[in-house]
Amino acid sequence: MLHFIKYNAIGIINTLITLAVVWVLHQLLDWNLELSNFLGFVAGGVNSYLMNRIWNFKSNNRKRTEVVRFVIVFLLSYALNLATLEGCVYLLQNAQWCQPFSAWISQFMKPTYFANIVANVVYVLASFTLYKKWVFKS
Repeated sequence: MLHFIKYNAIGIINTLITLAVVWVLHQLLDWNLELSNFLGFVAGGVNSYLMNRIWNFKSNNRKRTEVVRFVIVFLLSYALNLATLEGCVYLLQNAQWCQPFSAWISQFMKPTYFANIVANVVYVLASFTLYKKWVFKS
């Protein structure tokens, strides 16, 4: 149970790091959404690897193998994130049934930033499963 709690705590920290970087780059500095999203995930990913290896899984696996697996999972999870992000952005900007929601959410944030939050949930679910089952397995 402690292992599960630690993993989720790290996940929350990673998510906050990712969202904060995207917020600053996209929302405040008006950088390109995809670049902001990628850089946010890199920042969260570096934190994820270090905290999971050292604190949560206390991994003794070979670093090289583990890093390669971590990067593979990161890229696969990020691809799912990016597909979700682009799909959500498309719907929020083009689907008639999404227009009332887009107008409402615009009071608080860019609809594209909201799409980033949805895509981040997909990333977290995919990466959690693969890190636990393949990257940091003992």
